[in-house]
Amino acid sequence: MKIRVRRRRLLVSGVIATLAVGILGTTMADAGQRPWRHRHPYPRPTPSPTWTPPSTTTTTTTTSPPAPTTTASHSTTTTTTSAAPAPTTSSPIPKPSGVVFANHVAQFNVLCSSDHFAADDPIVFPGQPGMSHMHTFYGNTSTNANSTISSLSASSPSSCGRGMGTSDLSAYWVPSLMKKNADGTASTVKTDQTNTVYYRRAGGGMGPGVQPFPVGLRMIAGNAKATSDQSLSIVQWDCGGGGLESPHMYQCPGGPSAPIHASLIFPSCWDGVHLDSADHKSHMAYAADDGACPADHPVSLPEVTFEIDFPGIAGGPDYFLASGGIYSLHGDFIADWNNQVQNALVGSCLNNPHECADMNRDGDTLFRPDYDPEPITINLNNFSNTSPYANQPLQGPVTTSPTDSMSMSSSMSMPMP
Repeated sequence: MKIRVRRRRLLVSGVIATLAVGILGTTMADAGQRPWRHRHPYPRPTPSPTWTPPSTTTTTTTTSPPAPTTTASHSTTTTTTSAAPAPTTSSPIPKPSGVVFANHVAQFNVLCSSDHFAADDPIVFPGQPGMSHMHTFYGNTSTNANSTISSLSASSPSSCGRGMGTSDLSAYWVPSLMKKNADGTASTVKTDQTNTVYYRRAGGGMGPGVQPFPVGLRMIAGNAKATSDQSLSIVQWDCGGGGLESPHMYQCPGGPSAPIHASLIFPSCWDGVHLDSADHKSHMAYAADDGACPADHPVSLPEVTFEIDFPGIAGGPDYFLASGGIYSLHGDFIADWNNQVQNALVGSCLNNPHECADMNRDGDTLFRPDYDPEPITINLNNFSNTSPYANQPLQGPVTTSPTDSMSMSSSMSMPMP
């Protein structure tokens, strides 16, 4: 059963107020925001077998995940420079516990400001600064061509607000927005930009239960080489949170008061073994509309969606993406969450369906403010600080050879239109 939810949109004044917030992340300006978010209705590939939800919608179980007896460590992963082997068809990873099935939205989000701009890409061009097109980086403030999970974990806080800066050290990035200059050159648009990153249970509250992200998982959504429309199920552009939904950037008729906005949806089904793959996509797959994952990617992770806002920019013929043209939107993600916080959000908001957008952190408490329609408070002490993958022999990341990187660089860096 598909669930339609609202797109969370941000007014420019609300964005500025929110990003200035400290540990609690709430102000009167933030309280006035009532952004909206939609759930795209476009079809996705249908995996096999198909997920069959239970006949009841109110199965009641505990939402607190079991506490494993060992502590997760980044040293549990190994590195390979060759293509990853074929995914296994079964996963030894424990099934999620405390899963509740209900016809209700199941999501949380983090609001991250743009932090820096660089021609780096630690997934596609690791160890090769300046080899990529220009990117805009959100979240982790240290992300660069030489980033590793160790370096990301050592950099705190991130640019994510509402008190989540020490909880989410994940790296998020997209191709920078560019603008043509009168002299024929082009400049990177470095105005204030935000990325509201949504984490959802694929299929909504009736979809299969999900596991938290393993630290260090990497993935890419979208096609950096696209020269024509990508699928609307992955890439969407609109104006000010409304109007025409398009797979490519276009000029917003309402001007700066209804600026361009982009949505980018990532796959949520994982093979359960590889933190990366040679093409940075094969270890992941998209779920069906009911949340079902294909047999060769059996582990359901949160579905990540980037909601990118460009306040005051209406777009038009002078604007294009650093990856080339108006069709090539794509995004990269490296997961690096605090185990306890992610366990709490996945258990209380996804596996026990709740609307947890605009979640704040204050010490050991996660809370959704009272002005929100469904306020919720979560005590972090009720959740384990251990990853469910602590004893799993996960593989990754996969690195790219200099020769392959040069080839990809020439094909991904398109000329200015």
